[in-house]
Amino acid sequence: MCASGAQDTIQQEDIQTMQDYNAQQAKQYANQTALYAQVKSVLDPIFNAGPNQQGMSPAELNTLNAQAVEGTAENYSAAGKAVGEATAAEGGGDNPLPSGAQTQLKQEVANSAAEQESSEETQIQGADYQQGQQNFTNAEQGEMAIAAGENPTAYSSAAINAEGAAGSEANAIAQENTSWINASIGAAGAIVGGFASRGT
Repeated sequence: MCASGAQDTIQQEDIQTMQDYNAQQAKQYANQTALYAQVKSVLDPIFNAGPNQQGMSPAELNTLNAQAVEGTAENYSAAGKAVGEATAAEGGGDNPLPSGAQTQLKQEVANSAAEQESSEETQIQGADYQQGQQNFTNAEQGEMAIAAGENPTAYSSAAINAEGAAGSEANAIAQENTSWINASIGAAGAIVGGFASRGT
């Protein structure tokens, strides 16, 4: 018995499906590779800078430091003015001579302002490096995701399944096409066996 026309059609459809999957796989892989290349070009410099990099842009860092300086200066100015007014009221007159205690009080205000500014700048620097470490971690995860995504085996499974279906159908057709040979050989063997048994 030979393969039917329906089996031949199924086989051709399986082969076409396999070819479509292969073409789709190649196109998708090319598109994804191009996209990954763009993302990787952004991630590489961050990843290569390592975990001890700074994370803020120079403009952002300058703005935060300037705000710390200006805020401390404003606070110091207000505190210095308050100390000056308080000491002037105590001494009387328009130009009182500063006493040792008044000078020390003004120095303490100045020292406090310097400490506050230094503390804020240290916090800004710490936040800058913490952001850099987070940027590195994000870049590392992104690079690993790209490496996993560029693995073509995920795209290949559909094509492999289609190839398996086409192969199974081809095998079934081959068996159908050769089944008459096996039947003929079996019949011939039975006839020869019959002749042989009569001859004995």
